[in-house]
This record gives sequence, C-alpha cells and structure tokens, in this order.
Amino acid sequence: MKKIITSLVALMLALIAGAQVKQKVTILCPEDMDTVVVYDLNPYKPGAMTTIIPVNGKAVYNADTKFNRVLAVGGSNYYMPFFIDGEDIEADLVNHTVKGSDLNKLLVECDNKFDVIDRAVKEKLTQLQEIATPENLKELQQQAMALFQKRNKQRLEVLQDYVNCLVPAVYLSEMASELSYDQLAPFMNEEASYFNHPYMDLVKQQFANLEKKRPGRMFVDLTMNDLDGNQHSLSEWCGKGNYVLVDFWASWCGPCRQEMPNVVEGYVKYHKKGYEVIGVSFDNKETAWKSAVKQLGMDWIQLSDLKGWKCAAAEPYGVQAIPSNILLDPEGRIIASDLRGADLQAKLAEIYGF
Repeated sequence: MKKIITSLVALMLALIAGAQVKQKVTILCPEDMDTVVVYDLNPYKPGAMTTIIPVNGKAVYNADTKFNRVLAVGGSNYYMPFFIDGEDIEADLVNHTVKGSDLNKLLVECDNKFDVIDRAVKEKLTQLQEIATPENLKELQQQAMALFQKRNKQRLEVLQDYVNCLVPAVYLSEMASELSYDQLAPFMNEEASYFNHPYMDLVKQQFANLEKKRPGRMFVDLTMNDLDGNQHSLSEWCGKGNYVLVDFWASWCGPCRQEMPNVVEGYVKYHKKGYEVIGVSFDNKETAWKSAVKQLGMDWIQLSDLKGWKCAAAEPYGVQAIPSNILLDPEGRIIASDLRGADLQAKLAEIYGF
C-alpha cells in the first residue's frame, strides 16, 4: 500500500510540475505528399514546428500535451487544424475529415466551411489579377478589398454556429485585426466557453483598441509638431464645426502610401465645403516624413512626434496598425473609423450629398 501511495504522490507531483504525455496524431496523406508539416497556430508565435516523412500514405506525430494549444498538419495545398485536448486523432488529409474528440470534429467541420469561402475568394482574386492594367488597377484594388470584407462577413456568420465550444478562439484570433468593433462585439460574451481561451487575449486587446475609436466617443486631444517644428493640437481643428478626418500613417508604410491617393481625392473634392484632414505620422525620421508628404501631395496639416510606434496617438486611439483613421463630426465626436478606399468616398458623399 505504501508503494502505491508513494507512486500516486509522485504522479501527482509530476503532473503539477508540468510533466507531459503525448497526443497521438495519425495522418492519412495523399499519394503525392512526400512531406507533412506540423504548424503551431499560436497567434503570438505561429510557424512550422517539424516535418514528417509519410510511409505508405501514413504519418504519425506525437504532440506534447499542452492543453488549449492548436496545431495543424498538412502540406502546400491543405492544412488541418486540431486542438491539443488529450484525445488521439486521425487526420485524413485526403477527405478533409478527422476522427477523435467532438471538439476536433467541430473544428475541422468549421475549417472546411471556411475553405469553401476562401477558395471562392482566391478564384475571384485570380480573375482580377488576370485582367489588371495600370488604368483599372485602383478599381480592381477596391474590388479586392470588398472581397475580403465579404469573406470576413461570411466567416463570422459561420462562426455563429460554433459559439458553444472553443472553435471561435482559433479564428477570431486570426481575424481580429481585420474586423470592426461591431463585427467583434457579438463574440465578446464573457459567459462563452471560448472567451477565456488564451488565444482570445489578442482578440480582447483588439476589441479594447477598437472601443477607443467607437462612434459616439469624443476625440482625445494631442499636441505635436508640424513640418516646420511648430506645436499644434488637434483641438485647433476638431470640434470646431467641420468634419475632420484624423489620418494615422507613416512614410515607411506601404499600405499607407497606396491608400493616400484616396485620402487626397476626398480632400480635394470636399475641402471647400469645410472638410479637413489632419495627418498624424508614426514616422521616426524627419527627412523621410517630409519627403513623403511632398511626394504624395498631402496638402493638409501634418503632425508628428517622430517616435514611431511610440507615437502619442497610439494609446488613446488604440492604433496597433496603419493605415488607420477616425472621422469626426462638427462637434468632435467619432462617427466612423478605419475608412479606406470606396468606404471613405461613400461616407463623404453621404455627408456632403455629392
């Protein structure tokens, strides 16, 4: 009896210390697959972990059991995700099915639905690429952006069917940076089983950042230097009776530069009606900042503290990625955020009536 008790105590101490068992993953492979890659889908540090050589169309991977972790196995054309939940699985990469826990069956079921959506988007993007010319490039870029927005909407509709399990944590962590406050809000239910999954920490942070740019909130004043080194505050323009776009950008940001002609177009069209734009740069090199302003034809007030990602605008406006912006009404309240492409033009047309 003493030996049994001692063994049990040793086992308990080992478990407490984090001793790990293995979760067996049997992988059924297509005939032409010569290597299986195992990926870690951790949103904070994703990447390939190891490769396995299949034998007679089968491979085996013994995963360390760290519960709540999500991995994926596959090749260049298809990856199957699965939760580390302690139950062995059989991942069929030929038929895109899984045998194992109910949770992993739900995850793969959801992933297959996402694949249908993603394949349709990929096909349409390929078609746009084939007909692209310098003359229609801007229009095609707007169509591509609309495709991604539609993709996100469809994915969120699919996720609504899985809110009673952990599946949303996998995909919301992947999609969070592309979603609006209103899109994320229905999933921020503290009672949901997925809400406290570690991968949701990233989603919660994004949601908190979006809250800072939520329509109805008053602008937060900032004071920085202009291109000539003179100090100015947002309150010199915001809340003074005109609509104002506060545009967060940087000279080193490729997407910012691509979007800037659209911002210029809106400014040229509506400035005589009182519309203002204030550029807040996340640059850290003065020469590059000034040069980009001139090159891009940004004929509006420009402000920067030249602190890069430590820019004073980052925290109060939840700016974690650029380009980003907020559109303020004449009283200084936020009425929209992160308007790009056709969405910005449509909002300005709605305001000014043309």
